[in-house]
Amino acid sequence: MRFKHAYLLKTSYGLRSITNNSKVITLSISIFILLLFVDYYLSSISDVAIGFIQSTTGSVLFALVFAVSLLGSFIVINKILTIVNKRESIFSKYKRLLRIMQLILYVLSAILLFDIISESKYYTINLTLITIFSYGFSIVLSLLVSSKLLSWYKESKNKFSLLFGISIFLIFINNLVSIFLFTSTLSEKPLEITPSTPVIFNFDCNNDSLYCVFKQSVIAIQSYSMMAYFALLWICNYFLLHYQIKKIGKTKFFALITLPPVLFFFVFIYHYDEFYSLTEAMNFDESIVFMLQVFMLIFSTALCGILYGIGFKSVANLLKMSPKVENYLIMASYGIILFFITANATIVGASFPPFGIPSIIFLPFASLLFYVGVYYSIIAISNDIRVRKYIKNSTYKELEIMGNLAQSQMIDNMKEKVLAMTKKYSEEIHQSSESETMETEEDLKSYLDEAISIFNKGNKK
Repeated sequence: MRFKHAYLLKTSYGLRSITNNSKVITLSISIFILLLFVDYYLSSISDVAIGFIQSTTGSVLFALVFAVSLLGSFIVINKILTIVNKRESIFSKYKRLLRIMQLILYVLSAILLFDIISESKYYTINLTLITIFSYGFSIVLSLLVSSKLLSWYKESKNKFSLLFGISIFLIFINNLVSIFLFTSTLSEKPLEITPSTPVIFNFDCNNDSLYCVFKQSVIAIQSYSMMAYFALLWICNYFLLHYQIKKIGKTKFFALITLPPVLFFFVFIYHYDEFYSLTEAMNFDESIVFMLQVFMLIFSTALCGILYGIGFKSVANLLKMSPKVENYLIMASYGIILFFITANATIVGASFPPFGIPSIIFLPFASLLFYVGVYYSIIAISNDIRVRKYIKNSTYKELEIMGNLAQSQMIDNMKEKVLAMTKKYSEEIHQSSESETMETEEDLKSYLDEAISIFNKGNKK
């Protein structure tokens, strides 16, 4: 009895410890998200808030956000590499590239910080390089994940795969166009930025030159692609949160999931011209109104990210039976919230210090959290027969979505194994028979795809 009592106390203490650790982690991540949100907001109003930005408080805040962004990226990259090293995936080929990207961003960040502290200036080329590398890696990740999701749709005709794949592809387009937007606007700035350099959001272009046409086209594509992926991710999120209708009722459910995107689209479209044509001198009242408008836009953007994060968190709650799947989905939920904040921060104002750059530095790491969390949750489901049986017997449509994605992943695994075996035996037969011709890898893939297609048609009948 004494042993049993001691065991129960130990178990109780262990559970309490896990719960406490979980609360600390949640609180830490929440503070981190809040700091990046502040960075995002100040980067968007840096022309009207330059007095605060260049104050002692503003400088300390920038240093804090900058340090937290680098620390957060270090924690994320180590966590991701630990996961990727344990299990082969589409990310495995890029492990070295991940480290190189991290090193480049850290070196550029160190140079930026050194210039600001030692010389009270920084170079626009540094901001340009950070933007190119940060967005560039996010582009690579987006292209990888979208191509995988669209290939799954081709095999299983899963509508969620199609919608989600197109959403990620639109993120790829948005990130690609953002590089052109930031590099073109920064190229118009002085080579050196000092505290006396005017903060100007130089979106306007008032002549008919080819450069102006290009610049305005880039701004339009960036805006439309952003609205498009917001809308498509909202549809995907509806599928993920569908089971909540029974819990809170249809009215509350639709009110909760539609409010953030409706608020975002209303504020963004209604004030579109004002957001992209600001550099005129404004009086105090106009500045306050403008800052409130921007805050509403940024707050609604963050709310959309939180809403989409809740979608993945709700599916994680349904799959608590598998701690691995639950953890990956929670990771994805935090990743998409951070992505929505970091992907929409701006450095066009190029203030001193450059608010917005900590968020942009963290962008590829937020993308990694999101994409790796989603992809590895599907791998974990495909490898756990207990979870697959639970999903198969469940009435939740959200779990059916995850089950279909896991099935597509299983087919991918099967194709890789069959192709490897077939290629091996084909080479052995070719050598033993001394045949002049041998099936290529493309031929083998074609045969296998045809066999899977026939199998799928048979199942449908």
